[in-house]
Amino acid sequence: MAAEVRTERQGALLVVTLDDPPRHNAYDGAALHELGRVWEAFDADPDLRVAVLTGAGTSFCAGADVTAAATGGFADTPYPELAEPVASKPVLAAIEGYCLGGGFMLACGCDLRVAGADARFGLPEVRWNLPSHWLGALARQVLPAHALELVLLGDEPVDASRLLEMGWLNRVVPAGTALDVAIGLADRIASLAPRAVRFSKELVLRGTWDHPEAVLARGHQQAVELVGMADTAEGGRAFAERREPEWRDR
Repeated sequence: MAAEVRTERQGALLVVTLDDPPRHNAYDGAALHELGRVWEAFDADPDLRVAVLTGAGTSFCAGADVTAAATGGFADTPYPELAEPVASKPVLAAIEGYCLGGGFMLACGCDLRVAGADARFGLPEVRWNLPSHWLGALARQVLPAHALELVLLGDEPVDASRLLEMGWLNRVVPAGTALDVAIGLADRIASLAPRAVRFSKELVLRGTWDHPEAVLARGHQQAVELVGMADTAEGGRAFAERREPEWRDR
């Protein structure tokens, strides 16, 4: 049995939890596809603005269930799309304990990553002849030498401080507090203008691969849309009246 995917709504926040603590939240193909459906539903829900992905117990995710991989538990390849941005809205990863292999893949699909100080990271696929065809996503998030360090030495896990040095983690916090810190950051994001947040994320991500002129043109399109919104007028009124704005995403 592989990890179950649980969801919990907290106002505008969705907390998504991989749940199989005895097996460090390892997944099979069914769990990955369920997670994909969760992200689609999250993006389509107008009442949700930000999400946090975490693991139950003391680990984030130890990756694919190797036994399931060997015995037909994956009807297709392990859904590498989850290494790419999983939603137009912000998604944060709260990482404790093991973040290995496909668990690393799932964290790559998030926008911000918070880890407990004792979290351990590694990419052991080459040890077991397993695929890691999502590595293009990692290669866009860290320097090539760092990506190769993780891939070629992946059977020897590294600690959170090394991933912070690489720029892959945004915060390293005391062990056991990653979820609380990630939820605090998510609440801050949820208080901001939702369309401006989505547009800003889009431009940053497009800037990593698209032609500069195309990114600039898209930025101009966004600007025209934003300045014509009721939310922009509300933001100006709230600033003048020294109060928190009431966003309606319109």
